[in-house]
Amino acid sequence: MEYLYSIDTKLVGDKTYYFVKKVMTFPEFQGLTNVQIGYGMHTSFEKACSISGVHDSACRKQLLVELAKRNIHILPIMQANVYTARPQKTRVKHAVQIADMVNHWLGERKAALINWGW
Repeated sequence: MEYLYSIDTKLVGDKTYYFVKKVMTFPEFQGLTNVQIGYGMHTSFEKACSISGVHDSACRKQLLVELAKRNIHILPIMQANVYTARPQKTRVKHAVQIADMVNHWLGERKAALINWGW
């Protein structure tokens, strides 16, 4: 019994997704088909390997070498552990308008008017 590993990438939007497969094969028995026992997909190479069940660091390095041979873009995080800063997300505050009917209802119950002064 042996394990075979394969990796592929796909660019979706502006993110690279890693697809890692773990296949069990029986070369000692002719005619038996291979069995896929693990499959992982993630934007992080390490997480894709963990999901698929590839825990051996030597196998992970071999998968990265396979990617490099095929000239597939590897994210900077995998190269010398260089972390890039993510762009900051800006929050937009949306004004909430409360209908006059609701303000009237609140006013009848001695509540403060929400839209007063807007």
